[in-house]
Amino acid sequence: MVAGTVLRSHAGGYLVYDNDHDAVFQCAARGRLKKEQVSILTGDRVELDELDPEKGTAVIRSRQERQSILSRPPLANVDQVVIVQAIHQPDWSAILCDRYVVHFQLEMDFAKPVLCFNKCDLASEAELASLRSIYEPLGYSVMIVSAKAGIGMEDLAQALAGKVSVLTGPSGVGKSSILNYLEPSLHLRIGVMENEFGVGRHTTTYSELYNIRVKEEAGRNVPSWVADSPGFNILELSHPEPHDVVFQFPEILELAHDCKFTNCLHLVEDGCNVAANLNKVSELRYKSYGILVGEAQDEQRARRGTSHKVESSVKRVGGSAAGKGKHVPLLTGKYRTASRRTERQKLHHSQLDIDDADSEGETSESEE
Repeated sequence: MVAGTVLRSHAGGYLVYDNDHDAVFQCAARGRLKKEQVSILTGDRVELDELDPEKGTAVIRSRQERQSILSRPPLANVDQVVIVQAIHQPDWSAILCDRYVVHFQLEMDFAKPVLCFNKCDLASEAELASLRSIYEPLGYSVMIVSAKAGIGMEDLAQALAGKVSVLTGPSGVGKSSILNYLEPSLHLRIGVMENEFGVGRHTTTYSELYNIRVKEEAGRNVPSWVADSPGFNILELSHPEPHDVVFQFPEILELAHDCKFTNCLHLVEDGCNVAANLNKVSELRYKSYGILVGEAQDEQRARRGTSHKVESSVKRVGGSAAGKGKHVPLLTGKYRTASRRTERQKLHHSQLDIDDADSEGETSESEE
């Protein structure tokens, strides 16, 4: 049995890398997998059958057990997430960066994301030092790079060596440029910046794994896989429950243990140890925390409103107490079955019509 790694899942077909033959095959999944609703994502490890090296085709027979999975972007068996942010063009946003950090900590709670700040050639030393001072004390690995000038790229390559990583972040921050530098043979399309707003255009439309051949200090190549993911809308990022946001901010969580009330949101409550020690928290990080708590509250209210909304086309049946019973759809007259009472009324009216007809017949006969 031949094992492979799915490099791309797109339009019902799959590109699969075969480790044994060091070749890529265009594959289709067996019909049984589709019937059993077995999903196949980029990064999945699969077993292949019916290999045809001349045509470069094969059939996916089965999917191996996943070690991890991301829902957004949809990827399997990822070892680490590298959040790419531009320092300038577009300018770095603390809240956007922290949104990505929280999202991927929720998605992969076993590994902290790596923060990669690109376009450092456009930043001052003070800006670079400020970024490091915010995240490095919290245990995040911070990479300062410039794909254009080649600064810090060797350190980034070593951080990717021997792992399956995903580069993620907003459009225009240089994810594809970084990959082109690490593996020049890729020739990935690079976006054009909007000069007026400093916003990038989407150039990556689906996730794909690329083999980056990184050399270790001993000089041998280490197989390393990196996925370039499409930029996505901030509305698609995950939100925890309002009281769980604090678990995504380790510096705030450490102070929260000494709060007076266990349900403290660490914003304006009396007896809040966090509010009393804001000098120990980055101002930008605390601002991000407050915004994310507010967004989590809005999402919670929206979910509750949706769950309690009852459509006008349904009715409650059964259960006399409030909240009991269940809702069933109201059918229009075309599809509704007449009730027994209605049927009895129809029979009664039909019998009256028959009796009236008989009496009219008897009257006419007597007149003759």
